[in-house]
Amino acid sequence: MATTLGDIITDIRNRADLTYSEFITNDELTSYINYSLGELQSLIVNAFGGDYYFYFTTASVNAGQIFTNAFLPDDCYKVLGVDLVLGGNSTPPQISNNRITLNPFNFNERNRANSLNLQGYATQYATNYRYSIKENLIMLQPPAAGQVDLLIWYVPSAPQFTISSPLDLTQQFLPQSNLQNWLEYVIVDVCIKCKQKEETDPSMFVRQKALLTERIRNEANNRDQGTPATVSDVYSQGVRTDVGWNYGWWGNDWN
Repeated sequence: MATTLGDIITDIRNRADLTYSEFITNDELTSYINYSLGELQSLIVNAFGGDYYFYFTTASVNAGQIFTNAFLPDDCYKVLGVDLVLGGNSTPPQISNNRITLNPFNFNERNRANSLNLQGYATQYATNYRYSIKENLIMLQPPAAGQVDLLIWYVPSAPQFTISSPLDLTQQFLPQSNLQNWLEYVIVDVCIKCKQKEETDPSMFVRQKALLTERIRNEANNRDQGTPATVSDVYSQGVRTDVGWNYGWWGNDWN
């Protein structure tokens, strides 16, 4: 069931004994709530990866270039992975069978392909392209031999309530997401912020937050209860190494 901003604010005011106080306004509470929503999502994503929240976008690298011609989305919190899409993006790339998982490269490897005068290439089975995230762009090495189409999987930023004037509490809903399962964390965290602003004792809420943090870590540990996650196989990526990168079938390296 969708939760309104008004519901959350009412609960916070009741918990923090602010029901009849205007010392902390609804605008301030909304900013606290948004910050706590981001903290909650970061707790889950940083502990267990992005399988709770993920989306995708597309971008291309033009021939002879090394950076994508489009920025990462404004709501991109963390990149989960990058796929090379063969045959262009005319077919919805997320359901295309012609995709190859790209491996990242370290910053100190940024010129290694150039120093060896390698040419970028891709087939149905293998590629020597690798990527790196540079600010809000994806960097590709070696430089693109032709247009390279990418599918970028990412974790979006936490949903946020809009602070409007006047603030309509009843018409602002928290989007459906797994964050709703742990809204108690948000409420308790905002109560701590309220007590700190009042310069009163927040210790009761601090203890509650510690217990909730442990509970979330335990409950969110394995989203697929029937089939737990396994260690990824990083060696069978179908990436040729005889032309430069040190992962794949042939076991060769630059050295």
